[in-house]
Amino acid sequence: MSARHEDPTAVPRFADWLRLDGRGFVLLGAGQGIGEQCAHALAQGGASVLCVDHDAQRAEAVARAVGGRALAADITRPQDMQRIFDQAGEFLGERFAGLVDVVGMPVGEGLAGMTPAQWQQQFDLVVGHAWTAMQHAVPLLRRAGGGGSMVFIGSMAGLYPRSGSLLAYGSAKAALHHLVKGAAQELAADGIRVNAVAPGLTRTPRLHEANPGAFWEAQSALIPLGRPALPADIAAAVLYLSTPMARHVTGQVLLVDGGASLGATAQLGIARSGQQQQP
Repeated sequence: MSARHEDPTAVPRFADWLRLDGRGFVLLGAGQGIGEQCAHALAQGGASVLCVDHDAQRAEAVARAVGGRALAADITRPQDMQRIFDQAGEFLGERFAGLVDVVGMPVGEGLAGMTPAQWQQQFDLVVGHAWTAMQHAVPLLRRAGGGGSMVFIGSMAGLYPRSGSLLAYGSAKAALHHLVKGAAQELAADGIRVNAVAPGLTRTPRLHEANPGAFWEAQSALIPLGRPALPADIAAAVLYLSTPMARHVTGQVLLVDGGASLGATAQLGIARSGQQQQP
């Protein structure tokens, strides 16, 4: 029975909506951090996962841990993207139910120092490959016939302006958010949901190693919930959007920042209205 013909008074088994048994996902950027946690989240939900990373050893380690299949590939190369989804068709077949794309990191300098090549590299790395992944994933999802889900990792930097070394990165993430919304609108008739998770500061292994403890303490003091996100916090949001629990959610950018974005208005005063209070 389709959802539109379901009894609106029936009480579902909500916990079942978090299960992904019999479904398969392509996970881009599975090797560490948020990607590794997403692999575990999907697998614990019952999904089979094609774990893709540019580092073959990392891909193999994660795939072994979650009972999936590993594939080393460069997602900025069109021929590699074709190979990824050829493997997905072979490994997952009609079980293919979705894509999770975690790839994207800052490159280059601020406005004055950024070269045209670096600017293009940033957009290729963040949004160009995501568009290519969508183009390959959609025919497989349509062939499987069960709708499906695509979840991309955006960024708080794509929602709130960032300058300096994050200018190009934030611009590319903003473009990714727009791509997600437009694709969601186009693919809704196929039952394919497209969403993004926008993390705030997250203590990934790469950032943890690159920044001293004093940095994390100072940043924690600026976040209402008192700490940066962990990769597992982001993976939990990805899992939600990938499951039937979010079956009526599409075209959304889910901000997972511990309330950090609230700081944009927290220090603003409340102006008097000029109206006399009535007794």
